[in-house]
Amino acid sequence: MTKKTQISRRKFIGAAAACSLPLFVPGRVLGKDGHFPPSETINVGLIGLGTRRSNVGHRPGARFCAYCDIDTRRLPKEENGVKTFQYYQEMYDMPELDVVSVSTPDHWHTRMTIDACKKGKDVYCEKPLTFSLMESRQIVEAARKYDRVVSSGSQRVMEDYGHYMAPIIMSGAIGEVKEIYAGCGGAPSERTYDPEPCPKELDWDAWVGQAPYFEYSKRAIDPMTWRYNTAFGTGGLGDWGGHNFGGALYSCGMDHVAPKEVYAPHTEENPTDGAMILMENGVKFYHSGGGGIRIVGTKGEFNHGANPQLRPLKAVNVRRYSGGADNIADDFLYCVRHRTRPFQDVFYGANVSDYGHMCIIAYKLKRHLVWDKEKMEFVGDREATAMVSKVQRAPYQIEV
Repeated sequence: MTKKTQISRRKFIGAAAACSLPLFVPGRVLGKDGHFPPSETINVGLIGLGTRRSNVGHRPGARFCAYCDIDTRRLPKEENGVKTFQYYQEMYDMPELDVVSVSTPDHWHTRMTIDACKKGKDVYCEKPLTFSLMESRQIVEAARKYDRVVSSGSQRVMEDYGHYMAPIIMSGAIGEVKEIYAGCGGAPSERTYDPEPCPKELDWDAWVGQAPYFEYSKRAIDPMTWRYNTAFGTGGLGDWGGHNFGGALYSCGMDHVAPKEVYAPHTEENPTDGAMILMENGVKFYHSGGGGIRIVGTKGEFNHGANPQLRPLKAVNVRRYSGGADNIADDFLYCVRHRTRPFQDVFYGANVSDYGHMCIIAYKLKRHLVWDKEKMEFVGDREATAMVSKVQRAPYQIEV
């Protein structure tokens, strides 16, 4: 049964039940005053109960109906009708499940999102949306093929930066944008750990998933460890890059513009300390230190948090959250109900992820690379092209 069929069926049940309602009914039951009737509640399943959990299931009109974690020690006791699972594939078989929220390590994001799309579920996935350049192509293809609503989960793009930066930059207040500087942490590295006995509640083989297998270590599953391990994470470039790269690109109206070339730091073309990406539109995008955002134009520059005097020159039409939402979770849920693309649609999330992937490869190889997005290869560079995708261990490979 498809999502559209489920919704229409609920509407029918709700309408039929209304015929037998008592004379006085609380407004929340009828969906008044911003409330949603039970028949219109969106059922959410959460994968990953670690330090970062999505709040999608706690928003008005939604509820968590299932929790899933490969480490069953994290799962709460079943209560209030919320089911628990160790394996996400079993959770996806729930006919009442509408939405999946993915809060796992980076290397599982794309596989879980694509599998959810195949099952007719919509997806809210934490940033970074993808783990490689190839996954960015695959995840967009799956969302479009199965006609699913898929949102990348960086609230800071709009709520911290874009809500006030975008109107200023896009109005021409600093002229034509020539350079973008966005700060975040660096690239991941190869890491090894001393093996330890694995807790019986954790399926370690499944946790490792597509990545090269190694024996369990408690250190390996710490978020600040796996995030900076090339086997599982994308470092600061994927983590805060999802926020700051996304915020900077969106504020310039350019989060749809793909990278074209990447230059390693401390070179003639790029004397800065960070990688520089030449965008398809000719704008230079720099990975800078710290956590700030700086936009340089032909008539001045904008520093995030340091230009209170700047105002938009004119009214401009910028992409906003849908349905009057003031947060990314409500934007996503509105789009699930109305079958429209969310503020941070899968295409934008994948494109922003690519800027981080490009930087990671440039730091690894320390040379200038030219990207051919149609052929999904770096022109004349076999070593760089081999890094477009990651070797995936069976049986956890991604299949669109």
